[in-house]
Amino acid sequence: MRQPTYLITEVDESILRALARFHYLTAAQASRLLHPTLLDDNRYMQRRLKRLVDNDYVLRLRALPVPQYGQAPHVFTLAHRGRQYTQEMGIGIPTYFRPSEEKRATWNHPFMVHRLATIDVMIAAERLCREHGVVCPRMLSERELKHGAVQVQVPPGPTSLTKETRKVTVIPDAWFQLSLSGSEPHSIAIELDRGTEEQKVWRQKVAAYAYWVDGPYQEAFETGNLTIATVCLTDTRVQQLADWTLKELRGRNLEELADLFLFTVASPVTTAPVDFFSHPLWRSVSNQQLSLLDIPVQRNQESGVLFRSA
Repeated sequence: MRQPTYLITEVDESILRALARFHYLTAAQASRLLHPTLLDDNRYMQRRLKRLVDNDYVLRLRALPVPQYGQAPHVFTLAHRGRQYTQEMGIGIPTYFRPSEEKRATWNHPFMVHRLATIDVMIAAERLCREHGVVCPRMLSERELKHGAVQVQVPPGPTSLTKETRKVTVIPDAWFQLSLSGSEPHSIAIELDRGTEEQKVWRQKVAAYAYWVDGPYQEAFETGNLTIATVCLTDTRVQQLADWTLKELRGRNLEELADLFLFTVASPVTTAPVDFFSHPLWRSVSNQQLSLLDIPVQRNQESGVLFRSA
C-alpha cells in the first residue's frame, strides 16, 4: 500500500530554511534559533526533525561524542528531498550532494565540533537581528567562504626561518555584516579557537589577516571595515592570543591594525545575543574591555547602534 504524501508544515519549512542557511544543525541549535523561549530540553524540535528524517527531507548524521552530561547530540543536514524542496522555494544552495560525504563528516569530530561552535555564533547574530531590529545583509559560512577565497602575499616576519614571501589563503570560520537603520554595515570575521594552535601557527594567521585586510579583502568583499572576533575557551587563552597577536603586529610594524582584533570567552550559547554583541565582553590586545557594538542595543525601537570603526 502506498504511503500518504507527507505535507510540509510551516514549522517544517522553517527548519528546512535553517538547514539550507547553516548546513549543519543539532536539535538544540535549531530550537535555540527557531524557538528560543521554548524550555523543553529540545524535545519538540527533536520530534519535528524525526518526522523530516522519516520522510527523507532531513539526514540524521552520526552522533557526536557523548558529553560529560546528557546524551550525545545528532547532527542534521538536508537530505536530497529537502534540498529539492528548498530549491523550489527559491533558496539557492549548492547542487553538489553526496550523503556518504555528509555522514563521513561527523566521523571527523574536531571538524564537526569546530563547525558547530561557529554556527553557534552565527545563530546568535541571526537572533540579534530578529529580536532587536539589526539587519544582517550578508552572512557566509566557512564552506561558502572557501569558494571565493583569495590568496595574500605575506612577507617574512621577524621570527621567520626563511626570507621567502608566503602565499596564504585566508578563510575565516564565518563572516557576516550587521547594520541598523540604514547605517553602513560593519563586517565581522569570526575565529573559533579551541586552544590547539601553537604560537607559530597563530602568529602566521595574524600576519595573513593583516596583509589580507589591507588589499585582497577590500576588493573581494567590497568593504573597507572589519573586526576579527575570536571566541576562546578560557581567559588564559584570551591573554595568550592577545599577547601573540600584538607581538606579531609590532614585529611587522603593523601595530596600527591591532584594534581589528578582539577576543572573548563569552559563550554565544549561554549569553543573550544582545549581550554577546553589545556588552563589553570583548578584550583588545591592549587589555581594554570593549563590545562589538559601541552602544548597547536598547530594548525599544527608538535606540540606535554605532559600530566600532576599522
